[in-house]
Amino acid sequence: MIPLALMTLLAAGAWGTEISSATISAPHELVGTTIPVSSRLARLPVFPESLVYDVSWGIVAVGQATLGVRDVVEFNGQPAYHVISEARSNAFCDTFYKVRDLNESWIDAQNLTSLGYSKQLREGHFFRDEWVLYDKPAGGFLSKTLRRDGSFTWSAGTIPVQVQDILSSLYYVRAQELVPGAEVVVDVNTKRTWPLVIRVLRRETIRTGAGKFSCLLVEPALREEGIFIQKGRRLRIWLTDDERKIPVLMQVEVFFGHVTARLAKML
Repeated sequence: MIPLALMTLLAAGAWGTEISSATISAPHELVGTTIPVSSRLARLPVFPESLVYDVSWGIVAVGQATLGVRDVVEFNGQPAYHVISEARSNAFCDTFYKVRDLNESWIDAQNLTSLGYSKQLREGHFFRDEWVLYDKPAGGFLSKTLRRDGSFTWSAGTIPVQVQDILSSLYYVRAQELVPGAEVVVDVNTKRTWPLVIRVLRRETIRTGAGKFSCLLVEPALREEGIFIQKGRRLRIWLTDDERKIPVLMQVEVFFGHVTARLAKML
């Protein structure tokens, strides 16, 4: 039996609060109760999931990162998968480059496109608080950027029918059939819409603290800030060569060497 609350959300594409600068100051205001998983929702192949990564800069351990989706919540009248990624530097790294990053995405549980995205980046002296909401009935987005001094600016524009944010796009790609030599193109919006092109390079075997994995190496052509770091020049991701396509290794080139997130455990 489908819970009454879920039936209400699914009925006639019911949307809640009107998305405007006069009605919303933060996307978390749109988050309601947790919703039981139902066959009426679009299946997210990796739900539920909780991944923990050891992060290093070259050979130096600098912290941990997490990535996961564990709940379906009401988000502005729609059932949504709530995705969270965090990165946190260790005590050693804190002394010269403290990192406290939080990225969140709400993925429409009916068609697996993005409903909204929030990021709070603290990397050394770099500061960024920003969120984007996608008003699909109106075909537009609303974004707010907050500065360290408390001031802020609004942005708005149009979006295509199917749009992803930088975090939900990872889950979209993981739901696709991937073969070496292929490309996947995703419309991503980060206050402007641009095509994210993901190239599938080759198969490789990867060992991490979580085990040994047969993987597909993919390379997204990022134009904006990534998931775990904001100054990357080239990103590579090793996904398990199976239905789950778990990212077991992520490596981004920076100005001095590279930063690596290596899967430590799956909870």
